[in-house]
Amino acid sequence: MKRPLWVLVAGVAAAALLLGPPAIARSSQTTASTVVLRNNMLRSIAHLNAVGATDPNRVIGIGVGLQGNDPAGEAAYVAGEYNPASPLYGQYLAPDDYEARFGVPATRVNATLQWLRSAGLTTQTIDGSSQYVTASGTVAQVQKLLSVKFSDYRAGDIAFYANTKAPTVPSNLGIIGFVGLNNLEGPRLNTQQKMPAAPAAPTPAVPSTISPDMNIDLQTPSDLWDVYNQPAENKGDGQQIAIFGWGTTKNTESDLRGFEREYGLPAVPLTVNYYGTETQVTDSGGEVEWNIDTQASTGMAPNVVRETMYMGKAGTDADLLAAYNAWAGDKNGALQGSSSFGGCEEAPGTDGLAGSPGSPSGVVIAGNPHQDLYEAALRKMVAEGRTMFASTGDTGAGCPAVSLVLNGATLVPTPMLNYPAISQNAVAVGGTVLYSNAATTTTPATRALEYGWTHGGGGFSLFMAAPDYQKVSPAILTPCVTDPHGTPYTAPTNCRGIPDVSAISGDIVSNGYTITAGGVNDSSGGGTSLSSPLWAGMWTRIQAASTKKGGLGFANPAIYAVANDPAKNAKDFFDIGGASTDTIPSCNGVTPLNCSHPGWDYLTGWGTPNVTELMKDLDGGRTKPVKKTKLQQLPPPSTDTHGGTTCPGPQVVDPAGDAPNDYPAGDGSNLDNLDITSIVYSSPDANTLRVKMTLKDLEVPSPASGMLSALWYVYFSSGGTAYNAQATVNGVGPAAAWDFSDSAGNAVTGVAVTGPNGTITMDIPLADIGNPAAGASITDTFGDVHGSLTVGGSGEYFTASADRAPDSGNGASWILGKTC
Repeated sequence: MKRPLWVLVAGVAAAALLLGPPAIARSSQTTASTVVLRNNMLRSIAHLNAVGATDPNRVIGIGVGLQGNDPAGEAAYVAGEYNPASPLYGQYLAPDDYEARFGVPATRVNATLQWLRSAGLTTQTIDGSSQYVTASGTVAQVQKLLSVKFSDYRAGDIAFYANTKAPTVPSNLGIIGFVGLNNLEGPRLNTQQKMPAAPAAPTPAVPSTISPDMNIDLQTPSDLWDVYNQPAENKGDGQQIAIFGWGTTKNTESDLRGFEREYGLPAVPLTVNYYGTETQVTDSGGEVEWNIDTQASTGMAPNVVRETMYMGKAGTDADLLAAYNAWAGDKNGALQGSSSFGGCEEAPGTDGLAGSPGSPSGVVIAGNPHQDLYEAALRKMVAEGRTMFASTGDTGAGCPAVSLVLNGATLVPTPMLNYPAISQNAVAVGGTVLYSNAATTTTPATRALEYGWTHGGGGFSLFMAAPDYQKVSPAILTPCVTDPHGTPYTAPTNCRGIPDVSAISGDIVSNGYTITAGGVNDSSGGGTSLSSPLWAGMWTRIQAASTKKGGLGFANPAIYAVANDPAKNAKDFFDIGGASTDTIPSCNGVTPLNCSHPGWDYLTGWGTPNVTELMKDLDGGRTKPVKKTKLQQLPPPSTDTHGGTTCPGPQVVDPAGDAPNDYPAGDGSNLDNLDITSIVYSSPDANTLRVKMTLKDLEVPSPASGMLSALWYVYFSSGGTAYNAQATVNGVGPAAAWDFSDSAGNAVTGVAVTGPNGTITMDIPLADIGNPAAGASITDTFGDVHGSLTVGGSGEYFTASADRAPDSGNGASWILGKTC
């Protein structure tokens, strides 16, 4: 529903300042040893008056893109990987192999780092990636290094800094360009802003009579399993998913656990990795977006072995590019990922002048070369056989060029498409509105009506050439005006159209997908930022059945090959706008090209999937996964006298193997009986809070175990007061006595079950924690454990922690007696 954007607009003289992914950093040689990267500045900066020099002590972060060693060879190899007639077909490269063939030589990377450090900048590299490095330092240091000057500006209500001169760099380094030389660009969430007037798309003629059992509101995971015909025996087993974003993930895992509990799904291991130059992660504006991404993707593929979030520390291109490159360099990374953000594609422009070929009337195109840096990372992903799914946007058949006044979804007239969806190296996912006939005990949910969302992104580029795989019938692709850099194509060239495929986005107002947000179940998630992770999850199921080494590769060539076969298309896709009575025509703009029609179109691409049939055609008739995943099943709801069936409380999930034996062994071995794997809070009756802790392998402390005593703590808050309960065991051997007590020292009822996945269960009287009534919140849930042994007459303590998850011990909440 929320959409990060690459675009800002402000009034500048008689023109608007439009900032989208710009042209490659074409350079002009100034000496034998240096080049000037002319496009590495805002072209429209000449239209603004500086309000002063930028503070020279201000610390900024920049990203540096480096040209790979053999771009022509890379292009030829990738073409062979996806050509069935080539001996390279399906020979996808591992990250190390890619780097060896096409990466940047270590000598050039090291020379670049040394050059950056020579000015006092702090540098960072990314594991497995040589084409992108980041650096941070003061404005004064960057000015000196690049022979530039920074000034402060104001455009409308926006204050920003920018370089006023193109940077000069050593020619031998092969620098493509920089990001971060201004703080105006970067992906942004368009939240809580006023919606402007805009052209209205024709409203679909939705039937006035709706069946009483028709679900017109929020679809659940099982609804979509049925409607999109996803095989029950394959839920993404053995596969992984990657999610991209930025900023805090404060409630992401705890909300994912709540979502999984509600729908009886296993607990998918979630890893969050951060990249970038910032020292702190503070931007919380995308929290709901990350909930949609994680719960939509794993909702479609709940048996994945892991989901990894590659997050920028801040919402800047410098940090997001680091996250993209990190996935491309991850040897153990997923084969599929999702990006639910975007902004205007690169368009050509002249130095400070509007009206260049293809430019919107009265608009000046400007910016840094981040589209080319993103393209380099995406090309590497394709060479590795990975697929990035990208949402097409929520602004209809134009990119969000007026994001300062957008809120949620509206149509805009800008004749450009969203990037990265428009990239030929990504799968662009459009949106639909879906009504379903509810499932019964004997019949699955079925499609009642599905049509293209009127505000879903989609259309034709004027600059990005259509890839070889994009063959559509009838041939409705439009000719390109120029390439993204303003250079005419050498021969007539059709431009890329999007979307490639679609899935439910809902209409944001009354239709979408159920998520858990802020601990509240059945919240609404929507927009094409829902459609993209849904497809990532469904493609994960398809990949799980593939017996091919390295999987199916980048999805689009396979999708278009199937879709262009009429017999396969008819069973593998639901044609939005086709002849079926379960769909109706719809449009995302005011011209006929923006409307759905039979076959591929600019609103919904090939349509929505029949996953089982598509899987059979791509996986040689298989639907069963190659590997089965064994995941931890979350506990079922319990029953109490607070009001019937209730949800278990927040589950603290912690990886096994993170209780190190630091002393006396100091060898990094794991203390299994101190290794928490989960903690579950529930209420078995109206008078009790029950806490159940699971350990990797619970045993009674003994000299053989390396300990003489141990304590297992659980913590929580009620009514603003912190409480704890503990299980203690002292002594040696099986006769050792267990003690269970609460924070007031009162004995509580407890049971310990030893062995693998052993448990400690404690029942704490509600009277001991302030007698919270039904509906009261239990918060700040976490636990830790301690073991002790005597060495030289002194006690030595070891600690294993549950990472204070969920929510790092801050505000994770469960409502006592809340019904599921």
